[in-house]
Amino acid sequence: MEAKNTDIPDLSPSSVGSTDCEPEQETVHRRPIGLTITVEKIHRVLADVQTPIETLRQMTIKLRLARVRLVGMEATWRSERTRPPSAADRSLHL
Repeated sequence: MEAKNTDIPDLSPSSVGSTDCEPEQETVHRRPIGLTITVEKIHRVLADVQTPIETLRQMTIKLRLARVRLVGMEATWRSERTRPPSAADRSLHL
């Protein structure tokens, strides 16, 4: 099976198969398609990703604070339920 001009991705079509080119003329290489992303595009994508990450970090902090408050409230509630009634509490139930 013989290679076709289109089977060689890194050479331009004009440089493949031309027999009358001068020896000092170099073949022109195409830039690979996958590597054409620019630094600006990378920065935009990074900024788009960083925004939701920062939002999630803030939500995590708020949820941790809420958890600490709930644990404190639950401890207070349990200590109130388990302590023996005081004399003032007994007089209210009479």
